[in-house]
Amino acid sequence: MQNSLRARLTVAFVGLAVISLLLVGVVLVGYSFTAQRTQALELQSQIARRVASEVAAFILERENELRVLTEVRALQQLPPEEQANQLAALLAYEDVYQELILVDSTGQETFRISRLKTYDATSLENRSGEDEFERPKATRQIYYGPVKFDEATGEPFMTISVPVIDLRSGQFAGILVADFRFKTVWDLMASAQVSGGGVVYVIGAQNRVVAHRNPSIVLRETEFVLPDAAALTTGLSGARVALAYQLIQLGDQTLSVVAEQPVREALALAYATLIVTLGALVVAVVLAGGLGVWGARRIVEPITELAMTAQVISAGDLSRQATVAERQDEIATLAQAFNQMTAQLRETLAGLEQRVAERTQGLLTAAEVSSVTTSELEIEVLLPQVVELVRERFDLYYVGLFLTDEAGEYAVLHAGSGEAGRAMLARQHQLRVGGDSMIGRCVLSGQADIQLDVGEAAVRFSNPDLPDTRSELALPLRAGGQIIGAMTVQSEQEAFFSREDISVMQTVADQVANAVRNARLFQQLQESMDAERRAYGELTREAWLTMLQSQSDLGFFSDRRKTVQDADVWWPEMEMALSSGRIEQGQDDTPALAIPIKVRDQVVGVVDGRKPDGTAWSEEEAGLLQALTEQLSVALESARLYLDTQRRAARERTIGEVTGRIRESLDIETVLRTTASEIRQALDLDTLVIRLAAPETDDASGPTVKGRDYVG
Repeated sequence: MQNSLRARLTVAFVGLAVISLLLVGVVLVGYSFTAQRTQALELQSQIARRVASEVAAFILERENELRVLTEVRALQQLPPEEQANQLAALLAYEDVYQELILVDSTGQETFRISRLKTYDATSLENRSGEDEFERPKATRQIYYGPVKFDEATGEPFMTISVPVIDLRSGQFAGILVADFRFKTVWDLMASAQVSGGGVVYVIGAQNRVVAHRNPSIVLRETEFVLPDAAALTTGLSGARVALAYQLIQLGDQTLSVVAEQPVREALALAYATLIVTLGALVVAVVLAGGLGVWGARRIVEPITELAMTAQVISAGDLSRQATVAERQDEIATLAQAFNQMTAQLRETLAGLEQRVAERTQGLLTAAEVSSVTTSELEIEVLLPQVVELVRERFDLYYVGLFLTDEAGEYAVLHAGSGEAGRAMLARQHQLRVGGDSMIGRCVLSGQADIQLDVGEAAVRFSNPDLPDTRSELALPLRAGGQIIGAMTVQSEQEAFFSREDISVMQTVADQVANAVRNARLFQQLQESMDAERRAYGELTREAWLTMLQSQSDLGFFSDRRKTVQDADVWWPEMEMALSSGRIEQGQDDTPALAIPIKVRDQVVGVVDGRKPDGTAWSEEEAGLLQALTEQLSVALESARLYLDTQRRAARERTIGEVTGRIRESLDIETVLRTTASEIRQALDLDTLVIRLAAPETDDASGPTVKGRDYVG
């Protein structure tokens, strides 16, 4: 029986079927593993780049704050008290700073403010010879120190040294050293959008973990050596992971943002494909056994042809079809079953390719949105770009972005795609938070809302501008733990969105929310700086007005023979320049040029120059006189500030001396006598009277005053 043709054909058929299916399964599983591995590593790379951009933006924000303090506010030119106030204000405004130190051009600390302890003048140090002083002094560039760890708390921090350049001379005037805490970077790691058991962390120098959502990993000085490139490797916890990283270069310092996900999650689709393939193989073996018994009744040619077809398919040509005989026998049935299985494999493979392509497209779109949001700080420019980009990339019917108003009662449309978006913006379209709309419900709950058939939705706002909407997805805009609005994406097709789309769309929404928050913070900073400049300009104007009222004869006249003080020279072009605040030329072809002297945009005087023999002013000569006038403005303001400082110091010294002498005695008469004498001498008065008196009532003559005089 074993040597019968029937048995041999049965064994041969089953063997061929098993072998062919194994080959197809190996090819399918291998392809699936390769594609899934590439997709998993690309996903981790996207996450690492996104988080790296957030960390870099955070550090750049610290750099910009310090630059504003040193360059815009001219920290080195401020009085010592104002310098201390500015440093204390920054330390109080930003809790990320642990310590701020102002160092002069010799390396000596002039101010040092810390959250942990108080420094006085005796505890200030000299930092000459240290990298945070010598490097910015030599290069005039910002210096980033390595990530260090606090000895008491174990918390990491980084040192930034910003060179301070004298605006008048252009010379090195010192540095501003800031130690900022890495705790905020920990928060970025904790809020990073990862899937499943994925995690994001930062590695600094000596391969040490400096930021992780689990602080204990950082505090126990965990070290981890990165591979040369993204790969499936052993992760931080010792398990197999899909790992990718992005470098952040800060001067000579390099930080590595690492994103990893367990292999079992990253390759979950590949494992599922393997199980499906094994199941299909088992089913095929059973079918092959049954069909082999009946196939023995047929001639060898159809079996041979079927075997050859199986070999071709196993080699990778899934387009090949087995020949089906006109008669409905076992071989024909087997051929039909084989063709159906091959078609299912083709459909499965095509579906996998389509899902990978869609996923990749979503990640690329998220990366494009991230690029737009990090390069634009104007909300009115940013939001229209985002809605058009999302609509175009995902082939959507409509995309709109809503932001909540100040009262938090309405979600107001700030950007919408197409003609419908422009129409709604024109009429200031808004929806009540928590009202009968998906946007209102999304803002109130902070959760994504999806409707695959809006006609069947229980809660939906009917919009006449969007009559063709069939599927809608509403996503919250989260920024800093708050819901600041929502994004709506709509399609003309029913059941267009899947649950997987929510992940990609939410990533885009989070990027937009962070960009809106950054833009608002930038706008607030600009408004604060403008208000400060206006206030300082008003104080400057009042100070100059007071000084000029007390010294109205400030003026000098200089010609080829002499330079004398003369405040009575007022030529017509000088009066015009003083009143208009602009450069004026002499009248009647007089070769004169009058340039107003401006201090903090306040006109405090005028410089008038006249050339001999009617010679006209050249553009270069006029520019030189204007530049010298600007330098004169800076010098005058510095001199006035110095005089104010001297007057305040003399006043405080006089008050202290007189008060000290008054308090030398506890005898009332001695105190009054000393007070009368000291105040008269301090103010250079001719006479000073201090009298203590109390009213007394006399029945005959009315109230009288009795007391004692002390004349100084």
